[in-house]
Amino acid sequence: MLSFQSKKGSGIVYIILIIVVTNVFIGALIALEDNYLINTISKGALLACNLYIMYYLLLYMSLSYVFDEDNFYIKGIFGLKKVKVPYENIEAYTIETGKIKGVRLSGVSNNNFALGRSIIDKIGVTRMFVTENDFVLYLKTSEINYGVSPREYVALEKALKDKNIPKGFYENNFKKKVALYKDKKFLFFFSLISLIIIIMTLNPFILYLTDKLPKTMPLSYDSAFKPVIYGTSKQFAFKQMVYGALNMLILFACNMLLIFMLNMIKNLHIYIFI
Repeated sequence: MLSFQSKKGSGIVYIILIIVVTNVFIGALIALEDNYLINTISKGALLACNLYIMYYLLLYMSLSYVFDEDNFYIKGIFGLKKVKVPYENIEAYTIETGKIKGVRLSGVSNNNFALGRSIIDKIGVTRMFVTENDFVLYLKTSEINYGVSPREYVALEKALKDKNIPKGFYENNFKKKVALYKDKKFLFFFSLISLIIIIMTLNPFILYLTDKLPKTMPLSYDSAFKPVIYGTSKQFAFKQMVYGALNMLILFACNMLLIFMLNMIKNLHIYIFI
């Protein structure tokens, strides 16, 4: 078994800068805005952003690569992140140096490092586990490519050659249809979120129709959750339904954007030169 550490660069400074800027910006919004709804959404967004970025910070700091008899592993976050790539699935490899040229689909990246999914120029759609751009090794499989940046790159390339994996890429054809309706995970979360939104939308209206709401209801709150604007139960029910409808529109808009992006990727014809 061979183990390789990733080569660290200035990416950690970039990630920490994102954390600082995000916390300062959203923290200032929370401090200056005295609206309960905006404050609640801002706090939720701050928590989500911090968890998202901290995940990539930990991944950056702990990334390593392992070769055993049958598989190539990408590991991080003390073993919690583990990607297995069987040698039999690796069709070829290639090596790039210098700035990483591509479009980020997810994760965090700049020209010097990349964690997440990206469309890399002359490579294609790639899962990036690259912490430095001095030496980037790309592995090609039939499903997706992988990018790594080992410190001991000579030994890693030799290990690939010993497995008779050829050097050089060729044209990628993305001909698979995007069929998210067949993805069980996508359907589960989409159905769950849709159900929650429907309940949130219909519940105030049902309570209004069954005359279970007080005649006067608070319509807006300050940051201490004290009502600042009152209205009728009809106004309250209508306002909550509008929130639910807006949530549903955002959900469908996000899913349409996801499908559009996947179809754009599918129709790309990226030529890889050997």
